[in-house]
Amino acid sequence: MKALDARTLPLEGRQVIEASAGTGKTWTLAALYLRLVLGHQRIEPLLPPQILVMTFTDAATAELRERIRQRLSQAATYFDCSAQKRPLPKNLEVDPFLTDLRDSFADTLWPRCALQLNCAAEWMDDAAIYTIHGWSRRMLTQHALESHNLFEQSRLENADELKLRLVQDYWRAWFYPLDASTLQHISPLIGQEPSKLLKTLNDMWREQERTPRDTTVPSITPTDAIAAHMVWQAEVDRTAQAARVLWNDEVSKALQTAAEQKKIKGLRSDLFPGWLAALQAWATRNEDADTKLLERFNAATLKSKGWTEAENIDFFNALTAHTDVLATEPGTTKLIALHAAYAVGAAYQTAKEQQAAFDFSDLLKNLYHAVMADDGRLAHAIRQQYPVALVDEFQDTDPWQYGTLNRIYAPDVCTDANALVMIGDPKQAIYSFRGADLGTYLQARQDAQAHNDNALHTLTGNHRSSVGLVKAVNHVFMQTEQPFASAQGEIAFVEVSAQGKEAALVVQGEEQPPFTVWQMHAEGEADVVSSTSYLHHTAQVFADQMAKLLNKEAATPGDMAVLVRSQKQADAVRQALRARHIPSVYLSDHTSVYQSTEATDLWRLL
Repeated sequence: MKALDARTLPLEGRQVIEASAGTGKTWTLAALYLRLVLGHQRIEPLLPPQILVMTFTDAATAELRERIRQRLSQAATYFDCSAQKRPLPKNLEVDPFLTDLRDSFADTLWPRCALQLNCAAEWMDDAAIYTIHGWSRRMLTQHALESHNLFEQSRLENADELKLRLVQDYWRAWFYPLDASTLQHISPLIGQEPSKLLKTLNDMWREQERTPRDTTVPSITPTDAIAAHMVWQAEVDRTAQAARVLWNDEVSKALQTAAEQKKIKGLRSDLFPGWLAALQAWATRNEDADTKLLERFNAATLKSKGWTEAENIDFFNALTAHTDVLATEPGTTKLIALHAAYAVGAAYQTAKEQQAAFDFSDLLKNLYHAVMADDGRLAHAIRQQYPVALVDEFQDTDPWQYGTLNRIYAPDVCTDANALVMIGDPKQAIYSFRGADLGTYLQARQDAQAHNDNALHTLTGNHRSSVGLVKAVNHVFMQTEQPFASAQGEIAFVEVSAQGKEAALVVQGEEQPPFTVWQMHAEGEADVVSSTSYLHHTAQVFADQMAKLLNKEAATPGDMAVLVRSQKQADAVRQALRARHIPSVYLSDHTSVYQSTEATDLWRLL
């Protein structure tokens, strides 16, 4: 990997640009956009509708559109002033990139360059800057014939309601006919109501939709799974009863004597009375018992722990037979869930087709399947429409998105006029909750490198943070060889340098450390800190530090943020701040407004 030079990056083939926060990804995108508009080191210039730019959110697309528009306008003014030999406007900032870009053209071409840049700036309202989902929907609509998609489709507004209704239909079809005894055993496996089953199915669908795969019809129906489960349950009941009738006071005394004489190795004397009481309750009162408890007292386990006399007592042998049966429990829950996921999923797809509707996940999948058609018509049409694609936040790619782009800009069909430039921070590919897939990102990088040894570039200058903070972050992450490793692969940490003008925080003439680590030490002889103690201590430390900055007028409440892992941690920090009369807002708060104290007060008033 080499440092990126935006002036010389080849605008053809596949290029991967890796960047950390604050290293100028948006600036780089705008710089490459200028070169594409001017046709710099390319066969011909491109217009904004021909340059596909994709990013993660609607807000990011709006910001990117405006930033590129400003950059085009500024560049147009610079080329025009240079051609006319007029002084530059005072508010026009010219960086070395823009100067070198101008000088790469003959001065006789500067007027034409100014015209191209100005036209592009005025054309930005029609620029092809989209989110991946927005672009997918546009492609399916514009190329309805090639994609075999409907010309008119609407967004499904009640997807959750429709799924619940279909699960209820499935519930009625498969579980209503069951008798009460069977239902009593099956209910804990499937949930007490359809909404519980739907939650399980949503998790399964989410996992299944992460990557393209063939769906197969489950070979076992709920009826088959339940029948097998009830056969197993009958054997469980039989062996349990066979063991229970053998329990008596002699068995209990033998067990107590063995424990007192320490014949059972590893037996904890503080827990044994509770275990014995639970075992007796299971044997005499038919109460439920944990499988691990029963396994702990079967003949095989007791013999392995040193008490060989246990195999001479019938109860413990019978308990061994019972726990052996428990260990053969069929995967009824999984089998039913797999069948339900397929059946309800198919019904959901049919319902959408009947309504000529789509949901959010359909956009990526439908476009993927359309461009994968053997005739390649749609992939060719999109490649002709957008010769070049600049993909921002590419670390958030998934198999559907990359599979689509990989097909459209396949090296064997692309020409020198085509380019796929992928820009992102690979370290963020570990955030699977955003749909990111580290394995897909690593595959995309490998594919680019396979066709071009010089396809990997990096931005190494941080333009956002102070020198001290950049050095501190580098120091922390360079203490280990693989700070960003997972089962899918690893991402190297690239050391960056501070290139910005951001100064250190100074409070009343005293420079504040850019990076501080608080270490909490255990009190007394204990070598661990309890979670309760840790939470209280940390909240107090944070609140004290924030109050200190506020009292010194170094910040306002809106200047500070606390990152937490849970609602519980957020509540602790907010409570500590509230005790110091510091207002705060929990940005991830999803609780109902009606649960707030203010809502209760308003209810009383009304």
